[in-house]
Amino acid sequence: MKKLPTGRQNFAAIIKENLLYVDKTRQIFELIDSGNLYFLPRPRRFGKSLLLSTLKQLFRGKKKLFKGLYIAEKTNYKWPAHPVLHFNFAALGHKTLNLEVVLIDAIQEYAKEFKVKITNKSLSAQVKSLVKKIAKKTGKPVVFLVDEYDKPIIDWLTNKTQAKSNQVILRDFFSPLKTLEEKGYLHFLFITGVSKFSKVSIFSDLNNLTDLTIHQLSHDLLGITKEELLTYFDGHIQQTSQKLNLSKERLLEGVKLRYDGYSYDGTTFLYNPYSLLNFFGSHRFGNFWFSTGTPTFLVETIRNEKILPTELEDLKVAETFFDKFNIDNLDIYSLLFQTGYLTIKSVQLKGFNLRYTLGYPNEEVQLSFIHGLLEAFTYRTTTIVSNALVHIEQALEEGQVEVFIQQLKILLSDVSYHLLPKKKQDPTQEEVLKNFEMWEGYFHTVIYLITSFLGFSVQAEVTRHKGRLDLIAETTDFLYIMEFKLDESAEDAIAQIKSRKYAMAYKNSVKRIILVGIGFSKKERNVESWEKEEW
Repeated sequence: MKKLPTGRQNFAAIIKENLLYVDKTRQIFELIDSGNLYFLPRPRRFGKSLLLSTLKQLFRGKKKLFKGLYIAEKTNYKWPAHPVLHFNFAALGHKTLNLEVVLIDAIQEYAKEFKVKITNKSLSAQVKSLVKKIAKKTGKPVVFLVDEYDKPIIDWLTNKTQAKSNQVILRDFFSPLKTLEEKGYLHFLFITGVSKFSKVSIFSDLNNLTDLTIHQLSHDLLGITKEELLTYFDGHIQQTSQKLNLSKERLLEGVKLRYDGYSYDGTTFLYNPYSLLNFFGSHRFGNFWFSTGTPTFLVETIRNEKILPTELEDLKVAETFFDKFNIDNLDIYSLLFQTGYLTIKSVQLKGFNLRYTLGYPNEEVQLSFIHGLLEAFTYRTTTIVSNALVHIEQALEEGQVEVFIQQLKILLSDVSYHLLPKKKQDPTQEEVLKNFEMWEGYFHTVIYLITSFLGFSVQAEVTRHKGRLDLIAETTDFLYIMEFKLDESAEDAIAQIKSRKYAMAYKNSVKRIILVGIGFSKKERNVESWEKEEW
């Protein structure tokens, strides 16, 4: 059983140390056999850096490293050696240093390595001069690899001035590449990132650049398929099954639920490689991928723009959704897809157009993201939210509505201060009316997030023939029918459930049916009254 390459992104080192390597060279061969200018957006920690490291050794002609792999054993690849320029924007230090300065430093380092002299002043001219001189000196066109090109933008999304400044620098960096490719100085270009930002010259000047976002060449280029999991991780599956005292079938069921589900065609589904490696390395079902980067900007944007979390679970989009977007008008749904919090669940052909359904890829992402949303919507810390959820889960599973209400009050206690700080004078009637719908929706959202996180079967805003029911939540033994009222009593809420006969739809259920009425106060912005009644 080969050791896991957890945290390793250097292809040559992985091969030389005989670590586990999932052979993607069939897909790589198809890629280089089909074209030479590519852009591949994928989420962080999804194998982009290892892919570029593999391409680097491939184009250097290092055939020995590929012994036993598909491209060396089953193709007619000729192994020509090319000079390779590899720029990793994640390692440039642009957060503390000027982006243009660090790029020029990297260019000068390559100039020293290839023993060429670059005297140009501008960034654009230096890139052009470097590639052209190396190609002429070696007699071979250059391979140009760029990893995480958009990190100087992504890292500054909360500071648009800096993000736009870096965007201009990126445009200068990439602008010479089209001419260099046309004149034969550039053999192969591969750029990775998370997002496809507009106003960067790779998307405007390089009009023959193939975008691999949902292209068939990239459906299983990164990520781990079920077949690859069973083939390459068999020894680790057996070992972890024994460690956790689970059957192989039961273990694989949990791994699929937790880490599978990424797709870029609605048919090929992929396991997150980072999560898989950490799972088999630690023998526990943890939130590995999510914990590497808390999406504070994303969850706060969803809260501030009043986006309903229910919209994230069954989002319908057209193909234009996957096109580039700009800093001034960020599409939060597109950003969630490109950063890996949403993925393609299915694809349908409507006439001659494709329609895509998006949703959370798996339980690891869904539960962790909902937890982050709860922290954002309640303005509470991770510890307080986690503690409240543990108590609420036990309470609802045991029918203890009073404990659920107590913990709900705790979670909502800071919302008032952050969202609408109290004024010295009482709000006017106009202000009260203006905020009415906002508060009602806010309370609904918090309760929906709580019950969704706990893994209960949850339906919000359920339409019945006599009205719209606020929320239904099912546990193993209980079915809760909840109605919320703002500045009305809990008794009124229970009365509405009864008068509109919401429970009749569940009369054949074997579960105990609990009617729950909750009255919220606009003034206190918290639970004011509650009632429960078994039906």
